Amino acid sequence: MRALMFGMIILCICATAAAQQRPIFDPDDFVNPHQHSGPVFITRLVVGGASGFIDDFRPFHQNTGFLQIGNSLYWGHVQIDYKHSEELAKDTPVSACLCNGKPVYFPTPPSPDSVPAAPPPGRKETVQFAWYHAATGGPEQPRVMLRYRLTLSWQPIDTDVTSIATGETSHLSGRERSIGLDADTYFRIGGYDVRGSLIYARSVRNGTTDDRSQNELAYMSRFPGRALGPILVRATLTLAGVTGRGASGLNVVNPAFEAFWHDPKTRMNLHLVWSPLAARSGAEGWQNFHQIAFFVDYAPYVKLFRRTGQ
Repeated sequence: MRALMFGMIILCICATAAAQQRPIFDPDDFVNPHQHSGPVFITRLVVGGASGFIDDFRPFHQNTGFLQIGNSLYWGHVQIDYKHSEELAKDTPVSACLCNGKPVYFPTPPSPDSVPAAPPPGRKETVQFAWYHAATGGPEQPRVMLRYRLTLSWQPIDTDVTSIATGETSHLSGRERSIGLDADTYFRIGGYDVRGSLIYARSVRNGTTDDRSQNELAYMSRFPGRALGPILVRATLTLAGVTGRGASGLNVVNPAFEAFWHDPKTRMNLHLVWSPLAARSGAEGWQNFHQIAFFVDYAPYVKLFRRTGQ
């Protein structure tokens, strides 16, 4: 019975992993509370790489590798996650000169009216708290489970800056902190199910060569997945308004197309994601960026606890 429940949980993770997350290598970890009778603890490992990596609608302008280790506890309708991630890429040397008493950094950061660059590669810590709620489904359909989640993340950003005039090196100890809320949505139009998520997030970066902040208000629509033999494919479409780039209103259009395959022998999931981004700024207008990622996620440890009294 426990083996059957284990398999159901893993398949549930695979079936919902096609929804794009921020960052792109964070697979969806939605587990319906009705699929486990007691608390469940899951450790997940993600390894892969991306071409044209994008972080929170901000291009990184480099290819990058990544690693994520996450621990999730499911207890009734509550989910708690702690995730540690590492982004691996080549560091860009930074130099500076004093102009009118103020440092001017090279390479020069994007202007306040441009699409900001992503923070440099490094480690990021994330804590999430989620609650599941059952909503009424369509006629003669089971109730739909929705999730509401709070996300807190922080990333240290250390930068060595070389003076062009003296050759001396100074050190900046900065950070980026983010808080986000996302709520699953469900309604029916003309007999069709429409599923998605409403997302708000705020990020603040300071103590760096490019201090920035941005607020995001987005809606992500999740389209029904399709099975092509052993491969599951699914698409999402995100429309967003993001501050801090000199263009108000709708300024981000971000579709994503994912294909993944679950290997029942190793219990590994292989993901291939293409996520083009169209972003509008006051300085450059609309620009297109392309992100392609390949990664593997695996649950090396799953613990099913018996419900108290059983």
